[in-house]
Amino acid sequence: MRYILVKQFSIIAVGLVLIALYSCNGGKKDEKGRLLIEELTSSSGSMKFTTMIHSDSASVQNFVPDTFLFEGKPYTGAIAKYEKDGKVNIEGNLKGGVMDGEWKFYFKSGGLMTEGTMNNGLETGWWHSYYGYDKPKVDKYYDENGYMLLRREYYDNGQLKNYQNIKSPQFGDRERIIQFDRHGKLEKVYVEDSLLKQTPEQLTEKVGKNLFMVKKK
Repeated sequence: MRYILVKQFSIIAVGLVLIALYSCNGGKKDEKGRLLIEELTSSSGSMKFTTMIHSDSASVQNFVPDTFLFEGKPYTGAIAKYEKDGKVNIEGNLKGGVMDGEWKFYFKSGGLMTEGTMNNGLETGWWHSYYGYDKPKVDKYYDENGYMLLRREYYDNGQLKNYQNIKSPQFGDRERIIQFDRHGKLEKVYVEDSLLKQTPEQLTEKVGKNLFMVKKK
């Protein structure tokens, strides 16, 4: 009997939270004053807030950001979306209807899935995605124009899987790709127009102009 009462109370409490979230500001904003995403429309008809998808210059140059509207006008301000149980799913900002400022996306469990900063609809600075429980999955670094300069990918055990940077003055004007196995052992190294520097215990063989593979002893 006690278990049933506790369960019923939990259901009622969740319901009250949802009602409070929806009823605040006429049902259009949450308790923090953020407009609920359900109140928006978009210029394309799609309500997808996609991030970390631009990986080359062509994808940036040809990109046209979606414009999100509130009551027919481009919206400026904080927005949010919630799961049915009241957990936040998306929180971010719009400027002139375009994604801008800090953004965070969450799993249904409530754990952080993706976070970063937008500038006029494009990613800028560091973006991070996670497997869950704050375990890193992919890190990407973008310049102020939305071009990706660096990418790091991790195994689910936290070990770095690969590292890539484009040819840029920030990285000595050399492109690099470095791969590791799940235990942190070096598997492959690519350094543009460079000779591989290695420690005495490492054995490698050149398999391409700038590509080196680790040899097993």
